[in-house]
Amino acid sequence: MNQASVGYHCPQCIASHGQKVVTAQAVLNQRPPITTALIAANVLAFLGQLGSSGDLTRWGLLFGPAVAVGEWWRVITAGFLHAGLLHIGFNMYALWIFGPTLERGLGAIRFALIYLAGLLGGSLAVLAFNHEQSTLGASGAVLGLAGGIAAVLMARGINIFQTSLGAIFLINLALPLLVPQISFWGHLGGIAAGFAAGFLVSWLPERAGLPERAAIGATAALTMSLFVVSLVLGDLGGLAV
Repeated sequence: MNQASVGYHCPQCIASHGQKVVTAQAVLNQRPPITTALIAANVLAFLGQLGSSGDLTRWGLLFGPAVAVGEWWRVITAGFLHAGLLHIGFNMYALWIFGPTLERGLGAIRFALIYLAGLLGGSLAVLAFNHEQSTLGASGAVLGLAGGIAAVLMARGINIFQTSLGAIFLINLALPLLVPQISFWGHLGGIAAGFAAGFLVSWLPERAGLPERAAIGATAALTMSLFVVSLVLGDLGGLAV
């Protein structure tokens, strides 16, 4: 036995349980890069909103009539702007809950496509059914991740309504009915588009035997289509409902 500062240590035990050294680079590599970058981008955009006296918010939020006159970037930038600290805090917390699991499971490219599809799907639904309403926030994109997870689980034979995801969907679709400031169409569009993207990147390779590259290409085509249709709807003034 070897004497230590507190008691005695067995030499054999010390030898068999050697100290593991973890470098700072190894810790950084364990972080999901796309999720981390998205959170950083949202936080930086929010700080820019605070420092621009509302100019950045007015320039970047989603507003149908502005999209109709050529301000196409609003379809994307609105997904990185927020109305307040509580708004961004809730969305970034949800992004950190959903993001790492999906990113590690599918890889950075497929994860990024699902996130972008959710963002664009939310913008598309707002432009289609609530064209005159100003909206902003990452809710559509974050719920798109939830939709993507649901598609992956269903591709593997799991009933999402036997998991917490089913309750998350119902709560987020009911919230806008209780809180008028929350966009119902942004939430619904994000979930639907994220589910569709998750279906393409998971169901097609795992169930239909499609090569992974082809599935990624199909998902990329979906996201581009969502963007183009959003611009068309913005120009048309939405759909009559």
